[in-house]
Amino acid sequence: MLLVLAVAAAIGIVVSLAIGSPFAKQPVTKKDIERTVAKRTAGKVQVTLCNEQVVPSEAPQPKSVQTWTCDTYVGPTAAEAQNGPSYAVVVKDGDIQSIRRVPTH
Repeated sequence: MLLVLAVAAAIGIVVSLAIGSPFAKQPVTKKDIERTVAKRTAGKVQVTLCNEQVVPSEAPQPKSVQTWTCDTYVGPTAAEAQNGPSYAVVVKDGDIQSIRRVPTH
């Protein structure tokens, strides 16, 4: 009986290492960023489009930091949507660190 429990525990450990913890937090995705930005915008948001900014510089950002720009389109229907506010989003270590409104592109 004790041997069966030990084998079951060993199998459980191996499976959790191979698959990953079911409680581990996944890094934020483009869809997550778009969904979060859409919630911040007043009015009926029809579309939110986000793109990661990649700007070469002499002092590059750490790999754990990403900067995104997001544009929203607001209106009663998708056909009538007009430019809404734009946002700059900073993602650090897989989590959204800040969302700030910027001039519309």
